[in-house]
Amino acid sequence: MGSLYLILYVDDITFFGSSMEDIEALKTALSTRFEMTDMGKIQSIWGFASLETVPNRHLEIDQSRYLRGVLARFNIGRCQPLRYPLPTGADVHLVKFEGQASVADTKLYQSIIGSLLYIQIGTRPDISFAVPVWHSMHPTLRLSICDCKVYPGYLVGTVDAKLVYDGVDGDGLHGYTDPVWGDQTDDYHSTSGYVFILAGGAISWSSRKQRNCGTKYH
Repeated sequence: MGSLYLILYVDDITFFGSSMEDIEALKTALSTRFEMTDMGKIQSIWGFASLETVPNRHLEIDQSRYLRGVLARFNIGRCQPLRYPLPTGADVHLVKFEGQASVADTKLYQSIIGSLLYIQIGTRPDISFAVPVWHSMHPTLRLSICDCKVYPGYLVGTVDAKLVYDGVDGDGLHGYTDPVWGDQTDDYHSTSGYVFILAGGAISWSSRKQRNCGTKYH
Protein backbone atom coordinates (compact mmCIF):
# COMPACT_ATOMS: atom_id res chain seq x y z
CA MET A 1 0.00 0.00 0.00
CA GLY A 2 1.24 3.49 -0.88
CA SER A 3 0.64 6.71 0.99
CA LEU A 4 -2.94 7.25 2.15
CA TYR A 5 -4.23 10.24 4.13
CA LEU A 6 -7.63 10.96 5.66
CA ILE A 7 -8.47 14.52 6.74
CA LEU A 8 -11.49 14.80 9.02
CA TYR A 9 -13.17 18.06 10.01
CA VAL A 10 -16.48 17.66 11.88
CA ASP A 11 -18.52 15.66 9.31
CA ASP A 12 -16.38 16.38 6.23
CA ILE A 13 -13.80 13.82 5.15
CA THR A 14 -11.17 14.28 2.45
CA PHE A 15 -8.96 11.50 1.12
CA PHE A 16 -5.52 11.83 -0.41
CA GLY A 17 -3.35 8.98 -1.60
CA SER A 18 -0.89 7.68 -4.15
CA SER A 19 -3.34 5.03 -5.39
CA MET A 20 -6.99 5.46 -6.37
CA GLU A 21 -7.55 1.78 -5.61
CA ASP A 22 -6.47 2.33 -2.00
CA ILE A 23 -8.68 5.40 -1.72
CA GLU A 24 -11.74 3.57 -3.08
CA ALA A 25 -11.07 0.62 -0.77
CA LEU A 26 -10.95 2.92 2.26
CA LYS A 27 -14.15 4.71 1.24
CA THR A 28 -15.90 1.38 0.80
CA ALA A 29 -14.72 0.15 4.19
CA LEU A 30 -15.89 3.30 5.95
CA SER A 31 -19.26 3.39 4.15
CA THR A 32 -20.07 -0.08 5.50
CA ARG A 33 -19.77 1.27 9.03
CA PHE A 34 -21.03 4.84 8.65
CA GLU A 35 -23.66 6.62 6.62
CA MET A 36 -21.69 8.56 4.02
CA THR A 37 -22.28 10.53 0.82
CA ASP A 38 -19.57 10.41 -1.83
CA MET A 39 -19.24 13.93 -3.29
CA GLY A 40 -16.71 12.82 -5.90
CA LYS A 41 -13.49 14.60 -6.70
CA ILE A 42 -12.80 17.52 -4.39
CA GLN A 43 -13.56 20.94 -5.81
CA SER A 44 -13.56 23.07 -2.68
CA ILE A 45 -13.45 22.64 1.08
CA TRP A 46 -13.42 25.09 4.03
CA GLY A 47 -13.25 28.05 1.64
CA PHE A 48 -10.36 26.54 -0.34
CA ALA A 49 -10.68 25.72 -4.02
CA SER A 50 -8.40 23.19 -5.69
CA LEU A 51 -7.54 22.23 -9.25
CA GLU A 52 -5.56 19.09 -9.94
CA THR A 53 -4.23 17.64 -13.17
CA VAL A 54 -3.21 14.10 -12.30
CA PRO A 55 -1.15 13.20 -15.40
CA ASN A 56 0.99 16.32 -14.97
CA ARG A 57 1.02 16.04 -11.16
CA HIS A 58 0.02 19.69 -10.96
CA LEU A 59 -1.97 21.09 -8.05
CA GLU A 60 -3.35 24.59 -7.47
CA ILE A 61 -5.00 25.80 -4.26
CA ASP A 62 -6.59 29.19 -3.73
CA GLN A 63 -9.14 31.11 -1.65
CA SER A 64 -10.18 33.59 -4.32
CA ARG A 65 -13.89 32.92 -3.88
CA TYR A 66 -13.64 33.35 -0.12
CA LEU A 67 -11.54 36.51 -0.53
CA ARG A 68 -14.05 38.03 -2.96
CA GLY A 69 -16.73 37.41 -0.37
CA VAL A 70 -14.66 39.17 2.30
CA LEU A 71 -14.04 42.20 0.05
CA ALA A 72 -17.74 42.42 -0.79
CA ARG A 73 -18.92 41.91 2.79
CA PHE A 74 -16.82 44.79 4.11
CA ASN A 75 -17.40 46.97 1.05
CA ILE A 76 -13.71 47.25 0.17
CA GLY A 77 -13.78 45.54 -3.21
CA ARG A 78 -13.58 48.80 -5.18
CA CYS A 79 -10.21 49.84 -3.82
CA GLN A 80 -7.46 50.90 -6.19
CA PRO A 81 -5.20 47.83 -6.69
CA LEU A 82 -1.79 48.18 -5.04
CA ARG A 83 1.43 46.34 -5.83
CA TYR A 84 2.61 45.75 -2.27
CA PRO A 85 0.91 44.62 0.98
CA LEU A 86 2.44 47.51 2.91
CA PRO A 87 3.68 50.11 0.43
CA THR A 88 6.10 52.90 1.24
CA GLY A 89 4.48 55.35 3.61
CA ALA A 90 2.05 52.82 5.06
CA ASP A 91 3.28 53.65 8.56
CA VAL A 92 1.55 57.02 8.25
CA HIS A 93 -1.78 55.23 8.63
CA LEU A 94 -0.63 52.90 11.40
CA VAL A 95 -0.98 55.49 14.14
CA LYS A 96 -2.67 54.81 17.44
CA PHE A 97 -4.87 57.57 18.71
CA GLU A 98 -5.51 58.80 22.23
CA GLY A 99 -9.17 57.83 22.41
CA GLN A 100 -10.92 54.46 22.53
CA ALA A 101 -12.46 52.89 19.44
CA SER A 102 -16.21 52.51 19.51
CA VAL A 103 -17.77 49.09 20.03
CA ALA A 104 -19.00 49.07 16.43
CA ASP A 105 -15.56 50.00 15.01
CA THR A 106 -13.82 47.42 17.19
CA LYS A 107 -16.24 44.69 16.09
CA LEU A 108 -15.78 45.63 12.44
CA TYR A 109 -12.01 45.69 12.83
CA GLN A 110 -11.94 42.27 14.51
CA SER A 111 -14.12 40.79 11.77
CA ILE A 112 -11.87 42.10 9.01
CA ILE A 113 -8.65 40.95 10.71
CA GLY A 114 -10.14 37.53 11.48
CA SER A 115 -11.01 37.03 7.83
CA LEU A 116 -7.55 38.16 6.70
CA LEU A 117 -5.86 35.86 9.20
CA TYR A 118 -7.77 32.89 7.77
CA ILE A 119 -6.59 33.80 4.28
CA GLN A 120 -3.03 34.41 5.44
CA ILE A 121 -2.77 31.07 7.23
CA GLY A 122 -4.46 29.16 4.41
CA THR A 123 -2.94 30.18 1.09
CA ARG A 124 -1.30 33.62 1.25
CA PRO A 125 2.25 33.70 2.63
CA ASP A 126 2.71 37.02 0.83
CA ILE A 127 0.59 38.82 3.44
CA SER A 128 2.10 37.09 6.48
CA PHE A 129 4.00 40.19 7.56
CA ALA A 130 1.29 42.75 6.87
CA VAL A 131 -1.63 41.05 8.65
CA PRO A 132 0.11 40.90 12.07
CA VAL A 133 0.98 44.59 11.66
CA TRP A 134 -2.72 45.39 11.34
CA HIS A 135 -3.58 42.96 14.11
CA SER A 136 -1.23 44.72 16.54
CA MET A 137 -3.25 47.94 16.23
CA HIS A 138 -6.13 46.62 18.38
CA PRO A 139 -7.83 47.90 20.53
CA THR A 140 -6.94 51.56 19.91
CA LEU A 141 -6.75 52.20 16.21
CA ARG A 142 -7.37 54.50 13.34
CA LEU A 143 -9.57 52.52 10.97
CA SER A 144 -7.53 53.32 7.88
CA ILE A 145 -8.04 49.68 6.90
CA CYS A 146 -11.56 50.68 5.87
CA ASP A 147 -10.30 53.67 3.89
CA CYS A 148 -8.80 51.46 1.15
CA LYS A 149 -5.62 53.52 1.47
CA VAL A 150 -3.11 50.85 2.43
CA TYR A 151 -3.90 47.19 2.85
CA PRO A 152 -7.09 46.11 0.99
CA GLY A 153 -5.89 47.46 -2.34
CA TYR A 154 -3.22 44.77 -2.49
CA LEU A 155 -5.83 42.06 -1.94
CA VAL A 156 -8.00 43.50 -4.70
CA GLY A 157 -5.08 43.33 -7.12
CA THR A 158 -4.08 39.79 -6.12
CA VAL A 159 -7.47 38.18 -5.48
CA ASP A 160 -6.68 35.28 -7.83
CA ALA A 161 -3.25 34.47 -6.36
CA LYS A 162 -2.73 30.72 -5.87
CA LEU A 163 -0.40 28.19 -4.34
CA VAL A 164 0.95 26.07 -7.19
CA TYR A 165 2.68 22.71 -6.78
CA ASP A 166 4.48 20.98 -9.65
CA GLY A 167 5.09 17.30 -8.97
CA VAL A 168 7.12 16.84 -12.16
CA ASP A 169 9.41 19.84 -12.52
CA GLY A 170 9.04 21.23 -9.01
CA ASP A 171 12.22 21.25 -6.95
CA GLY A 172 12.72 19.50 -3.62
CA LEU A 173 12.23 20.89 -0.14
CA HIS A 174 13.74 24.32 0.57
CA GLY A 175 13.55 26.53 3.64
CA TYR A 176 14.23 30.23 4.01
CA THR A 177 14.31 32.38 7.13
CA ASP A 178 15.26 35.95 7.89
CA PRO A 179 14.97 38.27 10.93
CA VAL A 180 14.58 42.03 11.09
CA TRP A 181 16.46 43.01 14.23
CA GLY A 182 14.89 45.57 16.55
CA ASP A 183 12.21 47.04 14.29
CA GLN A 184 12.05 50.81 14.51
CA THR A 185 8.71 50.77 16.30
CA ASP A 186 7.50 51.63 19.77
CA ASP A 187 8.39 48.28 21.29
CA TYR A 188 11.62 47.58 19.36
CA HIS A 189 10.85 43.87 19.10
CA SER A 190 12.59 41.93 16.35
CA THR A 191 10.54 40.22 13.66
CA SER A 192 11.35 36.75 12.31
CA GLY A 193 9.92 35.09 9.24
CA TYR A 194 10.28 31.78 7.43
CA VAL A 195 8.87 29.88 4.48
CA PHE A 196 9.29 26.26 3.40
CA ILE A 197 8.76 25.35 -0.24
CA LEU A 198 8.07 21.91 -1.71
CA ALA A 199 7.42 21.13 -5.38
CA GLY A 200 7.70 24.82 -6.15
CA GLY A 201 4.95 25.92 -3.73
CA ALA A 202 4.91 27.14 -0.14
CA ILE A 203 3.81 24.56 2.43
CA SER A 204 4.60 26.36 5.70
CA TRP A 205 5.21 30.03 6.52
CA SER A 206 5.14 32.53 9.35
CA SER A 207 6.06 36.11 10.26
CA ARG A 208 5.87 37.24 13.85
CA LYS A 209 7.50 39.41 16.44
CA GLN A 210 9.93 37.82 18.86
CA ARG A 211 9.32 38.07 22.58
CA ASN A 212 12.78 39.46 23.26
CA CYS A 213 13.50 43.12 22.55
CA GLY A 214 16.29 44.70 20.59
CA THR A 215 18.56 47.27 22.22
CA LYS A 216 17.25 50.80 22.21
CA TYR A 217 19.79 53.45 21.29
CA HIS A 218 19.62 57.19 21.87
